[in-house]
Amino acid sequence: MGTFKQFLDEKQLKPETLVRLSSQLEARAEDDRERAKQRSDKRRDKEKQGKPYAELGIGKPKSGRGVSVQQVSAALEDQPLPPKVRGKLVRAVNAVLSKKGGPAVDFKALFGDVPVRKGAAAKAS
Repeated sequence: MGTFKQFLDEKQLKPETLVRLSSQLEARAEDDRERAKQRSDKRRDKEKQGKPYAELGIGKPKSGRGVSVQQVSAALEDQPLPPKVRGKLVRAVNAVLSKKGGPAVDFKALFGDVPVRKGAAAKAS
């Protein structure tokens, strides 16, 4: 049994709860849409193209996608997951724990020594 599955069993958390809560946490709000529009406008503006987003005070919008059932089941089986998926799972677990009055957890407590899944290497052009 994997570290993630043991943690969920100890805290009596259901995977369905994590999927639902993750989609709520990652859902785009009006300010996220505004940030995405500001980033798009910045890329089109010739004067601002050389400046980084942080210098212009434009934050990063939420992705709008929570974790899927397949991603949670892969975490339960201790399969390698991308860093973004791990982050979304940690946020969902911490949200549930904060509602229950428990302390927040980090990546190591949830995933242990399971390696991070790396994507395909970029092609040299």
